[in-house]
Amino acid sequence: MSGTDRGASTPVTLTEAEALLFRGLQHLQEDHEAEGTEDLEAAAQAGWLEARYQLALLYARKGRRRGSLRQQAIDHLSAIISASGPDAAPTLSAGLDRVHFALGGLIAEGSSDEDLAQGITSYREGLTLNPLSATGHNQLGRLLLRAGQPLGALGEYKVALQLDPEMRAAYSDLAHLLFHHVKPDDLAEEFSHIVEDFGERAPAVLARLSQELVELGRGQVYRGLYTKGHQLKNLMGMGGSRLLRLTRSLAGESPDLTQIRAQVDELRADQERLYEEWVGYLSSMTPDRLTTGLVEPASVARRVTEALQGANHDVHVRLRTQEGAPRIEADERLLREVLTNLCMNAIEALSGARLEQSEIGVGVGYDEISGVVFFEVEDSGPGIPADQLEHIFDPGYTTKDQGNGYGLSIARRIVQAHHGQLRVKSRVGHGTVFRLDLPVNFDADSAPVSMAGSTL
Repeated sequence: MSGTDRGASTPVTLTEAEALLFRGLQHLQEDHEAEGTEDLEAAAQAGWLEARYQLALLYARKGRRRGSLRQQAIDHLSAIISASGPDAAPTLSAGLDRVHFALGGLIAEGSSDEDLAQGITSYREGLTLNPLSATGHNQLGRLLLRAGQPLGALGEYKVALQLDPEMRAAYSDLAHLLFHHVKPDDLAEEFSHIVEDFGERAPAVLARLSQELVELGRGQVYRGLYTKGHQLKNLMGMGGSRLLRLTRSLAGESPDLTQIRAQVDELRADQERLYEEWVGYLSSMTPDRLTTGLVEPASVARRVTEALQGANHDVHVRLRTQEGAPRIEADERLLREVLTNLCMNAIEALSGARLEQSEIGVGVGYDEISGVVFFEVEDSGPGIPADQLEHIFDPGYTTKDQGNGYGLSIARRIVQAHHGQLRVKSRVGHGTVFRLDLPVNFDADSAPVSMAGSTL
């Protein structure tokens, strides 16, 4: 007897609904989806909540491709929550917390911020019912990270690991958060918090977490190598095509020397671009050795701004210096290279924006509390979108038609070799500020011999 064999006016008892549930599940196991769905729907209409839950899982799996089925899954889960209460018949095998989790995951798949917020709320309600669900805490962390709440996500990932120290997904998600959302200089502080939070289990947790971070770093390197290799392949392909045309021209009965000369020039230009790409790539991996000495910060900034002002008459470079800024131990040539690169980026941003008043500001000062001398390069250009800002220091990353994308990567490595920091703040429509902090008490003997290597 299938769910539609009964007359519409004949009610289905809970006992009959239970039988329909088990028969429907049996049909699904035997890949008779239509019959199984029919029996489960009949059991669900009779009030058997487990049938609704199984239907929701079925529709959720299929709803990845069909939005209407996803909505049916949401409706079934919502109906379970509405029908559940102290007086409800015990017809749900799954815990109500799992219903909230499933509902939260489905709703959060929507495209709006409201969908994401509702998904987070549903997960919180599920955790109220079952606060010991490691999976629930970890999934909530993922949603919070999507919502731009990394601190909240960090807390949920840690709770998940405390509840289930072997949960691979939690290690992976926590490592992803630390890799992409925590500054390298702040990682040590986060690790110390983990030591406090996990006590005697901290060494094992940190070991697993470090492995995940290494894998993320390795993956980033591989992606960078693949991208650069693809770019170089294209350049070599262009050069090969030009060389083939040149060979054919030379093989003709009466070669056109003017045309051949033009083809040779094009081939030479391709070779130069290929060479520059390799030089930029290698420089981003192993910049020059430091040659340090006592440097006057204001003097360095003044030399850079005067050189730029002389070469760029359309942009005014304004210099601000704080009196009393102490001298620092630095490689003056490399420091000028960093400042020049930052200023050139600012000038290019202004020229691309075509503003009536084009001015960049270069500032030099001393932060007594932090013990650092700082340089700031500020422009009033269009700003940098958030999705580009997080990749701005990646080797080879660029959004420009011209340029190889290694300038900022090399600049950051030079600064890190000085034990300093290079940071950026930007808002679309409000310009960009790069800030370079260098310690006053930098020990030249403790600097790396070379600036090779990768920092997580």
